[in-house]
Amino acid sequence: MYIPELSCSELASLISQGDLLATEVCDALIERVQKYSGANAFTELDAEAVRQEAQECDSLRATGHTRGPLHGVPVSFKDNINVLGYRTTAGTPGMRDFRPASDAPVARRLRQAGAVAFGKNNMHELAYGTTTNNALFGPARNPFDPNLVCGGSSGGSACAVAHRMVPASIGTDTGGSVRIPAAFCGLWGYRPSSGRWPTAGIVPISQTRDTPGPIARTPADLNLLDSLVVGFSEVPKPDMIRDLRIGIAKFFWDTADADVVKICEEVLEQLQTMGAVVKVVDDRSLVAPHIASTSNIAHYEGRVALEEFLEIYNVGRSFEAVARSVASDGVRSILMDQLSAETMVAAEIYAEAVRVHRPELQNSYRRIFRDNSIDVLAFPTSLIPPPHIGDDETVILNGKDVPLFTASIHNTDVGSNAGLPGITLPAGLIAGRIPVGLSFDAAAGADRLLLDIALCLGESFPSLSPENLAQE
Repeated sequence: MYIPELSCSELASLISQGDLLATEVCDALIERVQKYSGANAFTELDAEAVRQEAQECDSLRATGHTRGPLHGVPVSFKDNINVLGYRTTAGTPGMRDFRPASDAPVARRLRQAGAVAFGKNNMHELAYGTTTNNALFGPARNPFDPNLVCGGSSGGSACAVAHRMVPASIGTDTGGSVRIPAAFCGLWGYRPSSGRWPTAGIVPISQTRDTPGPIARTPADLNLLDSLVVGFSEVPKPDMIRDLRIGIAKFFWDTADADVVKICEEVLEQLQTMGAVVKVVDDRSLVAPHIASTSNIAHYEGRVALEEFLEIYNVGRSFEAVARSVASDGVRSILMDQLSAETMVAAEIYAEAVRVHRPELQNSYRRIFRDNSIDVLAFPTSLIPPPHIGDDETVILNGKDVPLFTASIHNTDVGSNAGLPGITLPAGLIAGRIPVGLSFDAAAGADRLLLDIALCLGESFPSLSPENLAQE
């Protein structure tokens, strides 16, 4: 039994049965973090606090009691989520000394279920990016190749889970920030429908679009964490793949990297052999309302939401002070644009985006699912494989120089804008070494359907293991 390879579900079972101590688990994972410290997966890990919390779990277990289904199981949190005992820096200098007075609800619910808060994970500064090449804490390095990014903005979360430093981490997803790093690191990632998971106590970008969500090595863990956060669990439905109707929309496939497409198509072929039905659907109605709303909503709400957070949680810094101290030129430019009357999104444009264009996008999704009788839309999680650290501006995609951010979020951003749930699975490796993810989006509120599908596919699509880790 190798502790770092065990999932949340496996650890919970072994600890509750008395076959493992929580302190044994935490010590093994702390050693793992120290061994791979150069990966920059964590911004902060208080080893003594972790050990003390684990010891309390063991003492309680010795009396025949447990705190809940995650008793003694370590779970880490992205560094924009308030966790009592840790700083919430959001990866930016202006917040590096902020210590919240309480847990965010998502952290509180998991700790009440028995989870040990296992530190804070590195992230793209203020969640405005997809590389986690963080100027304050250093770049999170991909375990499959330390010269590649882990994705973002929850890159440290994926880095920690893929490096077997922790079985699961809670990230956040506004336009793909859970699913992109999960895909880039060979993992499972889940974006809940907007509003399913609580967003209070999390440094925000958009109150319309933000949601926390888990990154893990098994879909069973995604299911477990979701049930604990939302407060209920349903019995999974078996054999969800037979007669599963999968929609394929050209917008999500036509410009993707050829190697990425090849691997994702192989997954679809495998699903068809399992009984799934694949159907091409017309996606043209999605594009215009998405373009008219996505950045206008995020950029307008970015300032409003962050100002609210800074005030409610007594951070002690103004939006302008945080913006001016941003370490990354690109992120600083985004925030400073929100301060300038010449570049900020006007209130009337924002109102049109949320009252006209986004509802039109949501209605288009409803029609696509209904009129085509499909259960999910399938697409490559990202158009591109993980790029090299330092390639922050542009990337070569099918022979053309294109903006890296746009290429990264092209596929995940549309459903995020509409508030849909999404899951990415580890699809395979390019040239045997570079991870690729395949995503499913379902209709808004159909999270249970997605989680059931993922559970049925867990054995067929296990998390990918880097060679250097597999040989240990």
